[in-house]
Amino acid sequence: MPKIVLAKEMYKQARNQGMTFSELLAVEAPSQNEKLDAFEFALMERDINLKKDTVEKFYRTTEDSILFPEFINRNVRIGIAGLGRFDLTLDELIATTTTIDSGVYESVNAEFDAKNLDFKRVTEGAPFPTVSIKSGKSTIKLAKLGISLDVSYEVLRRMKLPLLAIHMQLIGQRLAKRNVAYAMYNIINGDGNNNGAPATQAAAISYDALLDFFLDMETWEATVWTGKTALLKTILKLTEFKDPILFDTAKTGNLAQTFGYNIKRFNWTETTLGDKQLVAVAKNAALELIKESGAELIETDKVIDKQLEKTVISNVLGFSRIFTDAAKIFTQQ
Repeated sequence: MPKIVLAKEMYKQARNQGMTFSELLAVEAPSQNEKLDAFEFALMERDINLKKDTVEKFYRTTEDSILFPEFINRNVRIGIAGLGRFDLTLDELIATTTTIDSGVYESVNAEFDAKNLDFKRVTEGAPFPTVSIKSGKSTIKLAKLGISLDVSYEVLRRMKLPLLAIHMQLIGQRLAKRNVAYAMYNIINGDGNNNGAPATQAAAISYDALLDFFLDMETWEATVWTGKTALLKTILKLTEFKDPILFDTAKTGNLAQTFGYNIKRFNWTETTLGDKQLVAVAKNAALELIKESGAELIETDKVIDKQLEKTVISNVLGFSRIFTDAAKIFTQQ
């Protein structure tokens, strides 16, 4: 099969079809090597070695430069998926993902007739308990979260590709934390529909207080607890969570589970997210992720044209609260 002719327009084509450049290549120019995916095979065909070449290798021809934005995108995606095992991730907060073609989204909410949900015989002609599903009171506006890359082509061109990959993965990790911060902001403060997570009355950290917090989530069952490092240290130093027979933190490095839940750290910097807040989240019901269809992480045209100064690496997303009480906040006194 002859090599496909690469062009800038392929990124737009991939975007319009809601896929990545690599996914489009898999359709348009499948790999002829079972050990390589379509993008890796395209690199091999053009003698670009990701283990030893420099960035300059991508700019020998216009066609070669077409592959460079996807090299960056792939490594940023690796970083986004590569947070540490103790860090809160977006996957632990999201019940479902919706992809849209515009920058705004009309949320959908369900309201249960709670006072009539308990079982009782329904007399003839009497109404059944109802659940109302309707549009939210306002639209969800997507936000562009990104990091500006302040580097020139002259600086990058002699940089080894493995070293650049490490830097792009680090940027991906930072972007992932910003995504999680935005998700947590929506859980705590709501998405604009007056649906922030309910909070308990402030109390000192104790086993009894945390047990009350655990048992107080009735409709949903939390799947993760999260807070800042200082707060988590206070919790994990409680005698009940230090028992070496029940937990093997010293041996394996695994943190103790709190009432069977994983407890994750998120050291957010936003002042609106408090130092003394412990947040319990039911992944299956708390939050909907809305993202823009086929949005690229890096500004493709600028990278291809060597205009790397102030290039932005970003994603476009928003969040809609599904059920308000699928998250709950404990505030340390």
